[in-house]
Amino acid sequence: MMAKSPAAARIVFRCGTIACMTANIIDFESAKAHSGDHMVRGTAAFGMVRAFAVSARGVVQAARDNHGTAPVVTAALGRLMMGALMMGMMFKEPDELITLIVKGDGPIRAMTVTANCEGQVKGFPAEPHVWLPLRADGKLDVGRAVGKGTLSAIRDLPGTEPYSSRVELVSGEIAEDLTSYFAISDQVPTSVGLGVLVGRGSDVECAGGFVVQLMPDCIDEVAEAIERNLASMTSVTDVLREGALPNELLERVLDGLGYQELESMPVEFHCGCDEERAARATMALGAEELADMVAKDETAEVFCHFCGRRHYLSPDQLKAMLDSAK
Repeated sequence: MMAKSPAAARIVFRCGTIACMTANIIDFESAKAHSGDHMVRGTAAFGMVRAFAVSARGVVQAARDNHGTAPVVTAALGRLMMGALMMGMMFKEPDELITLIVKGDGPIRAMTVTANCEGQVKGFPAEPHVWLPLRADGKLDVGRAVGKGTLSAIRDLPGTEPYSSRVELVSGEIAEDLTSYFAISDQVPTSVGLGVLVGRGSDVECAGGFVVQLMPDCIDEVAEAIERNLASMTSVTDVLREGALPNELLERVLDGLGYQELESMPVEFHCGCDEERAARATMALGAEELADMVAKDETAEVFCHFCGRRHYLSPDQLKAMLDSAK
């Protein structure tokens, strides 16, 4: 991770402890914000670094339950969803959405996830049932499951044209691919770490990750300090297994750089599909097709790829929809 800066610039960071009379007061709001699945946003090195981190075991488990994914697919989809969650936290507009689409020549074939700035994400794989041997180091072979291909990012703000960009996959391991995306598309030096640990029963034991970015005024010493911290860390999964929370994960990555948390919010798997949206999707079939279904007393079935839910519209409901459209 490199940063352009004046060669003569130098800053020395020292960590200190501040004692105060309120040290024993329990901040219940803060405790609630840092419990369960959540993500944080922070800064370090006097604003030269911005950082995000997430803990999302429940989110990834929900995706696994909805789609019945095999362990390697759970890991791949979970990593992509957590990356999208942290990208959503970067947005300033409340209605803005980020959609990440991975297409590869591996057996998963494709994955699609969508997140907003409120900590909500949804996603699905093209092929949920992929079984591959573990890598030589005993880890899930996400790179092989994804294969070679592309990562596309679509930013969608209502009222404006969606902005999309696409980069080639670097490894299929997702974290490295997102790092490449930020460098190529956004031209922001970035380090991304993502990890999902799947237990023997295929349930998710832990899931989390971080995104650390260097701002334009960042000096070389800061970049080098982060690189040293990352080199001394074990994998993200190992850190999460120790019980580290998102803010603690960032404190390790940004050790010695004066990390300060700015915001924390809960995260969840949230689809948002309902009968109303199912009805709108059904109307797209056209009046003639719907009238034919009513005449044959057929029920319309709408399947949501994101959450696996099925919505059913009876012939009476279809007739009411046709009448209201006249």
